[in-house]
Amino acid sequence: MIKEKSNKGKVGRKNTFSDSFKVQVALEYLNEDYSYAQVGSNYNVSEDTVRWFVSWYRKNHQSVMTEQSEEEEGPALSPKELKAWEKKLALAELKIAALEKVIAIANEEYRTDLKKKAATK
Repeated sequence: MIKEKSNKGKVGRKNTFSDSFKVQVALEYLNEDYSYAQVGSNYNVSEDTVRWFVSWYRKNHQSVMTEQSEEEEGPALSPKELKAWEKKLALAELKIAALEKVIAIANEEYRTDLKKKAATK
């Protein structure tokens, strides 16, 4: 599960990009044959920002995928099948991040903890 990190008590610029956006940009660079500049122009961000997103993704998300693949050997997949599964996984991660953000916004708006209340039923 992807958790949004709080910037509470930290000095510096506020995080202006959501984790799901960072994942989306990083995966486009990693899964397609585009340069940093091309992906940046597609998303209206700088080449350096795309490079930072890719680095952030590799540090925070790719380690989870490699740990799981080392633990469990499954049937060999063709590169095309592997890319399709990675894309499905990325979309699932985006969906989870978006739903968690919606829950967080609802919690703030209605001053409640939806996750806690749903678990007690």
